[in-house]
Amino acid sequence: MSGSSTSQDLPMTLLPLTLQHRDKIDQTVLRTVPPDFLKTIVQSEGADTTTVESLLVVIYTILAASTLLKREHLKDNLDMNLASKETLQQHPKLQEIIRHACEMRSFSHIADLEIFQIPQTSDLPAPSSQDEDRSNFLYDSFVRPYVGKAVDSFYEYLKNNNVKFKGDGLERPYYAKFCSIVQSSGTGKSRLMTELRKKGVIVLYMNLRDPSDRGFPMRDLVPARILTEDMDCTRAEYTARCCAFFTATFQTLQENLSSKLRRLRPGNPNSVIKIWNDQMCNMCSEARVEFFQKVRSRYQETLTKIKVPKPEEKTNADPAAPTAEETAAKLGSMSITDEKNMAPKLEGESFVTTSYDNMLRVLQHIFTEKDEDKVSNNDPKLVIAFDEAYPLSNMSRRGFRPSHIIGRTINSYSKNSDASVWVVFASTTSQVADFSAPQSIHNSLRVAVAGQLLYPPYTHLGWDQNADPLSGTSVNDVARFDHIVGFGRPLWKSLVEKRVIAEILRLAAQKLCKSKIFDPSDTNQALAVLSQRFGLDICFGHPDAVSYLEKAVASHLRVSFSTTENRMWAFTGYPSEPLLSCVAAILLHRVPTNLAVALGVLKRKVDGGMVEIGQSGELTSRLLLLLAKDLLIRQDPPKGVIQDLHYEGSGEAELIDCQKVSVIDFLEYLLGKTFWSRTVKEAKVAFQHAYINFSHWVSMTDLISPRVPDETDADSLSATCSAEEWTLRHWHRTSAVQCCHLQPLVNKMIPIYFEDPALGSDDLNRVSQIFISDKVGKNRNEEGLGFVSRKHDSIQCLSNLPYIALLLDLNVKTKLTVTFPEKEPNHVETDRCLRIYAPGISETTFPFLGQHPDIRRELHGLVSRQKEVPSQSILEALVKFGSTARLHNLQWELQDA
Repeated sequence: MSGSSTSQDLPMTLLPLTLQHRDKIDQTVLRTVPPDFLKTIVQSEGADTTTVESLLVVIYTILAASTLLKREHLKDNLDMNLASKETLQQHPKLQEIIRHACEMRSFSHIADLEIFQIPQTSDLPAPSSQDEDRSNFLYDSFVRPYVGKAVDSFYEYLKNNNVKFKGDGLERPYYAKFCSIVQSSGTGKSRLMTELRKKGVIVLYMNLRDPSDRGFPMRDLVPARILTEDMDCTRAEYTARCCAFFTATFQTLQENLSSKLRRLRPGNPNSVIKIWNDQMCNMCSEARVEFFQKVRSRYQETLTKIKVPKPEEKTNADPAAPTAEETAAKLGSMSITDEKNMAPKLEGESFVTTSYDNMLRVLQHIFTEKDEDKVSNNDPKLVIAFDEAYPLSNMSRRGFRPSHIIGRTINSYSKNSDASVWVVFASTTSQVADFSAPQSIHNSLRVAVAGQLLYPPYTHLGWDQNADPLSGTSVNDVARFDHIVGFGRPLWKSLVEKRVIAEILRLAAQKLCKSKIFDPSDTNQALAVLSQRFGLDICFGHPDAVSYLEKAVASHLRVSFSTTENRMWAFTGYPSEPLLSCVAAILLHRVPTNLAVALGVLKRKVDGGMVEIGQSGELTSRLLLLLAKDLLIRQDPPKGVIQDLHYEGSGEAELIDCQKVSVIDFLEYLLGKTFWSRTVKEAKVAFQHAYINFSHWVSMTDLISPRVPDETDADSLSATCSAEEWTLRHWHRTSAVQCCHLQPLVNKMIPIYFEDPALGSDDLNRVSQIFISDKVGKNRNEEGLGFVSRKHDSIQCLSNLPYIALLLDLNVKTKLTVTFPEKEPNHVETDRCLRIYAPGISETTFPFLGQHPDIRRELHGLVSRQKEVPSQSILEALVKFGSTARLHNLQWELQDA
């Protein structure tokens, strides 16, 4: 645009700045722009409109205004890219405005010009129709009927935390009334917090997600800006912000709830709480907008009253008082209250404690007894929930973590209060709760100022809430997408009504890999995809274990089961989730080289000691058997099955990795086309109607048939199901079993289903098993095959149907042998067994490996690794003398061998 400009060409929209704000901008510009430049501009009337001096004034003015707006948590719609030479050329009149500003030494009104402001009113680019559709879809998923008992469990967790906080003696053992929810994506953390409202708890939910994240619930601008933006401030400035924010929050809660309570006659406040909750837990309600606008107004008002010392000023705090980080590093996992280790007084502490106490006093009918039922004072009354709280754990450039200061703020008002008012931080990242932290502590919340305890994170959000009942699906339909999608975390099922299958599969792949494209050479991606199906075990003591597990839970859908009381270690893993297993299988086999590259990553981690291979070759065995099935079904896949991430057909379609596979075909592929000719004809006939369908492995922690106390003493947690039901349930979710280390005779079980009409309609009478025993000794173990029996007390899988016993002797070179007893007339088949002895890890025993040399090489490498006994393992075994009857735990002479 060229030519003369009128005043109408440069309209203004005043920024939300006070006179004090504008003075600060003017002072900043005067400090940064050389005086000679200002003098030149003032004397340049009618001169070139694109001088360097003029451009510099514009840049520093816009920068100063933008910085101040962010610091004050006001809307910043200034665009630094518009402070350019091109803008000055397009608007000649701008030079006159700049000259006048320099002459008057008043620059802030330059930033009021709309030519430097982003035109749209929203903070982010206007959402596209696709974004709006996605937002509506996520909202619909979020308001689906809630299923499961996780809310009851979390309610009890908060109640017990309040009891613990009071302590038994004079001193309170816990630091403050805050706790955390840590779990991987899609498990229902956000929904858990908002559903607390149905237990009569006042829930103030706030989401702190990144501005670029268009997930749901959406980012709450006021709390997110105050607590996560402009982190170049000092520790004292951020402390003042935290105190002002909590002060404003308590004041607004008090006003909102008390005004509603006054409209009621004295009595039960539950109806007020319900109305307030229904409005504030509706993420699209005007009530939320109005609430946070009031919070922002009160926050700004309070912040101006808090005196923040300048960096060179000293506070009245003891300069020798340690920070949270110093105390944690000093004390490790200990919990010691040291009166000398007093934290500095917070800037603004009196404001937050006063507002908190006033809220409790004015709303005492809510925070003491709720109704005639005399609800315990330990029952949670108010939960302030911060979702997507991971930004609070990031270290600022000034050397502090927001989470530490927020924790101290909560401590300041809650340390002397019995009221069950809780702040909950939810995130996928472990740093928000600092589990899996090393003993030497890096950035811990495990030990706070003066060493008080913090609460272990809550992790129990439920599983399989949307799964079909066992009797609700035919065994021949278990491979259908509509059935498989119900298992695992609730996210997958919640997407079904609004999204095609391809979008759900791609989302699962993206979440599993934390990438739109699977990179098998990336360690975290490769281990995530392999762990989900093959049950990789991480060695607790390995130096890389902590960081890997943290990343896996935060970014790769690994699930946290529990955390130790001292918060030093989290027990994590990939539970049975067949849809995710199918996605992992698709990723592994999508490109011919993916599998070999991922196995190479695994081999390096095994060599480095981070991934366990088992005492008897258990890992190699899991890989061998499931990969054989993978490769078999992909030789000639039937049409209409889901075998990639782009399927857009019906949910009645079957997932290729969950489809049933003939036992006859599987054994022929695994052990060669001549396999059935190695035994009697009756063997093949016996299994002509037998099928397997496993897509992943799950690990047991108990015997297949454990000893159960007398029925009179047994409770619901110790009761066991029948062998038939145990097997059938694994069939329904297409899982196979890795037995516990103490299981006698066998290491694995693969379910078999007999599709034989002669067996009747009861599916429980149609199941059997493949039992696998793993060996990696230097000597042949063929005689051990004869001892495998499902009649053993620890197995007890009795059936009239035949079963299979497979002994994988992975470390010897000998001949494949197969036996099957001939059936006697009228003989009951309670122990009729096809026994297979499969030695070595070569294409001689497993011919399919000849077609896949890369896989054979990696599997052989794992077995070779098993042959090596590191000196560290010997020393570890000897120090545990007597722990087992194995020679390496008994013969101390071995260290000299």
